Amino acid sequence: MNVSRGMILAAAVSALLVGGAADAAKKRKGPMPVAPPAASVAQGSAPAGQCNGPGPMGAALGLGLMDRFDEIDTDKNGQLSKAELQAAIDKGREQFKAQVKERFTAADSNGDGKLTREEAKLGAPQVFEHFEFIDADSDGFVTLAELEALRDREQMRLRILERVKQADTDGNGKLDLVEVQAAFPGLTQQRFTQMDRDGDGYLTPGDFMRPGGGF
Repeated sequence: MNVSRGMILAAAVSALLVGGAADAAKKRKGPMPVAPPAASVAQGSAPAGQCNGPGPMGAALGLGLMDRFDEIDTDKNGQLSKAELQAAIDKGREQFKAQVKERFTAADSNGDGKLTREEAKLGAPQVFEHFEFIDADSDGFVTLAELEALRDREQMRLRILERVKQADTDGNGKLDLVEVQAAFPGLTQQRFTQMDRDGDGYLTPGDFMRPGGGF
């Protein structure tokens, strides 16, 4: 598969028409990233921090890729091959991993290789918000390995389902604000409202897993 500039531009315009590309085209800054988008050419996913528009072409060929066309087109033939796309994705993975490690180290104030809730609250607020999900062994600390494990989306999905079930004290399959704040103290009322897309006063596992909502 070879990809031309025109194909990328068409895919980017398509993504913009459904409203998915504008935010993804911005470079990621601010709090420590929690979960990168899945990176696979076969699945049509973009390098970490790049556009994830609708469908394989919209996902893999967003505005960020257009901006980096000349860099990714290593043989300078005006097209992107599958190998060139895969190389760009692999590079994105490594850059994301290095970024997470750098911010983790900065937040780890005592240098013991793990984050307490207080360290996360002060130095990695996005980690603090999802602390109970990331802390896989529930030992009260988040390690770099636990953060990197978030790359496994299926593992993360199963973990979210398990933690939501534990927090669901009335067993109705969804969490109200009281249940959320009891189980996940880092998740504020404002964040709850943002994640509650349908405004029904509850969060479902899907709300936690939705890109831009939870993880």
